[in-house]
Amino acid sequence: MKNIKRLMAAAIAGVMILSAAACSDSSANEYPVKIAGHVFDAKPENVVCLSDSVADILIACGYVDAIVAKTDECDQEELDNVPSVGARDSISVQKIASVSPDVVFTDRTVPEEVLEELNEDNYNVLNMIRAHDGKELSILYESISAVMGGNETGRESGEKKASSLLQSFDAMERAIPDRDENEAQITACYLYDVDGTAATDEAMCGQLFNYAKVLNVCAASETSLNTSEAIKLSNPNYIFCDVGVKDQIMSDERYKSLEAVKKKRVYEIDARTFDRQGDSMTEVLSFIIQTIYPELKSQTDEESIETTESSEVSETSKKEESKNESSKQESSKQESSKSESSKKEESSKVKEDTSLEITDDMAFGQGDEDEAIKKIQQRLKDLGYGKFEDGITDYFGEQTAKAFKAFQKKNGLDQDGYANADALRILFSDKAKAAG
Repeated sequence: MKNIKRLMAAAIAGVMILSAAACSDSSANEYPVKIAGHVFDAKPENVVCLSDSVADILIACGYVDAIVAKTDECDQEELDNVPSVGARDSISVQKIASVSPDVVFTDRTVPEEVLEELNEDNYNVLNMIRAHDGKELSILYESISAVMGGNETGRESGEKKASSLLQSFDAMERAIPDRDENEAQITACYLYDVDGTAATDEAMCGQLFNYAKVLNVCAASETSLNTSEAIKLSNPNYIFCDVGVKDQIMSDERYKSLEAVKKKRVYEIDARTFDRQGDSMTEVLSFIIQTIYPELKSQTDEESIETTESSEVSETSKKEESKNESSKQESSKQESSKSESSKKEESSKVKEDTSLEITDDMAFGQGDEDEAIKKIQQRLKDLGYGKFEDGITDYFGEQTAKAFKAFQKKNGLDQDGYANADALRILFSDKAKAAG
């Protein structure tokens, strides 16, 4: 079990660890780059991203600083301060023109009339097709990174990044214990709506179930009718769905006899996050695995805390060595700064909150409803994570998940937006770090 624990933690963190090495800036003689009929004579400095999936890839490869405008759908935290050119169905070409883009990244979700207008104005518009499998994922990463980093350095870094993602998927799969030969195959699916539009194996996201050692019962479905039939016949153990669809599924007559509905194994994952092809894929796979195999989740969180503590000790040691080698004058400045920092830390010390009784089996994710969630939301709000403008409720929705991810990031935990017992104990303790 110790090996499983380490494998799982390493897999989830693998993308973040490898991304810096996998993606780098272009060297001097990497251009021109020719791709899809466009010629780039130099590294693009002004990038407009009209695809949230491409934005996910640009972020994963370290090119986020080049993004000067985006659509509303590109809601990744790293892009919070990037100006918007409108929602996907109301893109302002005028706003795009105002930032003088070197390249505009789009995909097939962008309206055709917008693409035509951009092409008429002679912008370098790259319409990126989403990958359907691992091979296409590598090609997609290589193409985007070639534009951003050059023919050799960029392509190589893109290939390495895609490879690191796929390797992390493999590692997460290996961490899952093998089933007993007499044990039934675990089945699941992802529904975009209550009528049965599902993720199939034609999409990369649909294939993530394979890495979770789960059979996607909608793998071959091409229409909502086929999907509905597949779900009835297969009676999946788990149903994952878009935000807002869970309540519809739980109350729909067509689904009331399903095992996943009876046992309340219906979980929400935002469709945009589910469809993205950057580091979001790792988050999605992690959520699926940890939902189906909760024993791996608790081990992963434990390992994450241990790793964080170890890193902090190592970082402290390095600072001490540097301080000892510095001059007396510099040392004095550092001590003064340290003293001031300590005062600030002491004055902003978080008080423990004992309002929630946390049990070992406690865990909440998107789509869950429970009275305890009110206290979780209030604690997050008190610490500065999320405004909860719609008020404190008993529903763990997208807003709560986003706030919890921000808390996890600040406190060195896995950023999956999943509130398990270990994370909740930190949240309600005096060791919790406030936002800001």
